[in-house]
Amino acid sequence: MKKLLTALVCFPIIGFSQLCDSLLLETITNPGPFLVNSFNEGSGIRNGLDYDGATIYYPTNSNIVKYSSIVMVPGFMNTELTIQNWGLFLASHGIITMTIGTNLLTDSHIQRRDALIDAINSLKNENQRELSPLFGKIDTNSIAVGGFSKGGGGAQLVPSLYQNIKAIISLYPWLENPTFSDLNHNVPIMIISGQLDAIAPPLIHADVHYNLTSNLTAKLKYEIAFASHDALSGPYAGGGEVGVKVLSWLQTFLLNDSCYCPIILLSASSASSYITNVECENINLNTLSLDANSSKKTLRII
Repeated sequence: MKKLLTALVCFPIIGFSQLCDSLLLETITNPGPFLVNSFNEGSGIRNGLDYDGATIYYPTNSNIVKYSSIVMVPGFMNTELTIQNWGLFLASHGIITMTIGTNLLTDSHIQRRDALIDAINSLKNENQRELSPLFGKIDTNSIAVGGFSKGGGGAQLVPSLYQNIKAIISLYPWLENPTFSDLNHNVPIMIISGQLDAIAPPLIHADVHYNLTSNLTAKLKYEIAFASHDALSGPYAGGGEVGVKVLSWLQTFLLNDSCYCPIILLSASSASSYITNVECENINLNTLSLDANSSKKTLRII
């Protein structure tokens, strides 16, 4: 990870301040600067009907007044445990992370979409529950969703029913026969895929999802060289670069921190394919979309 950090700091960031350089050097680590605690439904989290089990990870030694957050759901035949390393990683960087299980391990991508929406309501409830350690500390207008495999497919469907989210993280996504209307939204989306994924091959899943998402929506597809359908590596995948890219995406679009945007444009050394239409100078963080008047829409690095 130290080698990767050096490469990031040396990358020329034209138009960004020295403060941004210092911020990146200090924060792109695993774990991040904050200590992490967690609690589950036994401590009072609302028990939603559309999911089964929940854990909320949060930083304990930060001075952040209101936290942004992300809700994440696992994939087909996977338990909540398989995505909990994201809770530890993202919360250590100041982002509340709620991981959930599904009612059945075989739940469809549609049911996982509904599970995410239901869990968002549970997370928002923590901001009002007086006995919650997060009482009054959650920015209920700054929430992202994410998931693995069918969970990653379900996360991409959330904006069709629930538009008040700021970002999507779709990990090795599986989504059966999607159409343009399914993915026609303006929520910035990062898609992580594995070059050798035999369960959700990028050619018929991640690549299709990226292409069906509007070019006016900020989007990125990072295919990890020689990677398979892999939940457990989480932020450690790609030699740690997956964690760096996901965090940078969330910092940029969830927390509106432009200091992290240049990292999005820097291709991962572990990538077999890396495509994004993001241009930092053309991002409108108020509408979470790209400037439609931009003369250059796509950066492709392979």
